[in-house]
Amino acid sequence: MPPVLGKGLDVSRKKASFLPSWGWLFHCRLLLRLKKTMKRYICFLLSFLLLGMSPLVNGENLANDKLLEFLQQNGFLTKEQVSTVKELVQKEEAKTIEAVYDDGIHIRTRDKSFDARIGGLIQADYVTFGSHYPIKSDFDIRRARILLTGRLFEYFNYKLEAELEGASSSHLVDAYMNFSYFPAFQPQVGQFKEPFSLENLISDKDLPFTERSMAYYLTPARDVGFMIQGNLFKDAVNYGIGIFNGDGVDAYRRSQKNDKEIAGRVVFRPFSIVKSPFVNDLQIGGSFSYHRLAPSDLNFEIKTAARTTFFSVKSRAKYNVIQNINSLRRFGFEMAYPYGPFVMMGEFIRDDFKDAELSDTQSFDFSLKAWYVSSLYMITGEKPVIKRGILERIMPKEPFDIKAGKWGAWGLALRYEQFEAGENVYDYLVQAGYSVRKANALTFGLNWYLNNMIRLSLDYSRTWFAQPLFLGTSPEGYSYYVNAEDSWFTRFQFEF
Repeated sequence: MPPVLGKGLDVSRKKASFLPSWGWLFHCRLLLRLKKTMKRYICFLLSFLLLGMSPLVNGENLANDKLLEFLQQNGFLTKEQVSTVKELVQKEEAKTIEAVYDDGIHIRTRDKSFDARIGGLIQADYVTFGSHYPIKSDFDIRRARILLTGRLFEYFNYKLEAELEGASSSHLVDAYMNFSYFPAFQPQVGQFKEPFSLENLISDKDLPFTERSMAYYLTPARDVGFMIQGNLFKDAVNYGIGIFNGDGVDAYRRSQKNDKEIAGRVVFRPFSIVKSPFVNDLQIGGSFSYHRLAPSDLNFEIKTAARTTFFSVKSRAKYNVIQNINSLRRFGFEMAYPYGPFVMMGEFIRDDFKDAELSDTQSFDFSLKAWYVSSLYMITGEKPVIKRGILERIMPKEPFDIKAGKWGAWGLALRYEQFEAGENVYDYLVQAGYSVRKANALTFGLNWYLNNMIRLSLDYSRTWFAQPLFLGTSPEGYSYYVNAEDSWFTRFQFEF
């Protein structure tokens, strides 16, 4: 029947036109699924590549950010996915270990929460004296040190340093741990310098002179103990106070007195809030210590800039042995004034010994005191910096480079100093001639800082003794006595 056939034909035509629309819809859904799947794979692949390549692309974080931005703009990643990938990359990069040079050789994680610096110090000297002086000129390795410093878990800082100079003088210099989470309250334990005196706390390699002043020999120097230190009000106040064994480095004192030494130092910058460079960095402060000194720990040697000992007090006194000393009290006052390329520093230190007893005398008191005033002027314009109460290293503006015509930094230094012991030391403790109770000295210094690792120094020092100092006997039997000492000191310093 035609009508029926026609209807059938019409239906078949409708089906034929209807089928392609269903196929197109299926095709679109397939493409969408493929696109979503591709996005997942691209996201996975991108995360894998960024996480896997992060140790190799050190310093290319900007390129990674641009790539993520491109993928987000083109619809491959959402904003949330980009943030997730960045967080994963940052976490992985923080754990990456790298070896870098940053004012020393460091092995550390990228986030610097773990850091180890390997370094050392070599100081090679040549000292010569004036004509007819009984001490010969000589070369010397003044210091040869190896050190390991670093940080653990971001806030635990440590230092290990050993002295290698001399066949029989190798010893531990520093060995301590510091917790620095609170800048104003930092506990520290181990062996380190006691908080006493500006000059004592300045590192050997950063001093303006080859040797320290006479006042240094009256300080407690290094010891084993515990200390709290910190800085307040944006470095306007720095302090340190601690308790120590009181018998110096590497000492074993189980058989000694159990009395400990208390030491402390505080310095202020009273004009730090004044916006005037003329007075802003002026620093004043003081130090103290108290100790019930064991007689066997009494060992004071005062030396010239050329390290000639001219005054010595030990447990074995002039004609007898010291049986007891009730106490040793130290007091120190200090000042530092940096301004532009100039810095001036000065200190006064006094040691008071109470109730010293010899085996055949009544108790007596005696005192030792010293002071100095020094200055450093940087000819090439570098500015000396006092930070955390201590003079920091001079950093040349233009490190030495002979090809580029750069000659590093140059500085001139000047120091005047005096040491004096109480008059009664001749009655009980020392013999005139073998020890001189008063001396003055003037020192000039020229420093050439080639870079932050190498330095050359030339010092001239003249020391005047209040009485003639005995320095030995000649092969012919003549005694050497001198009223003054002239010395020239040359030092090559290399730090790494």
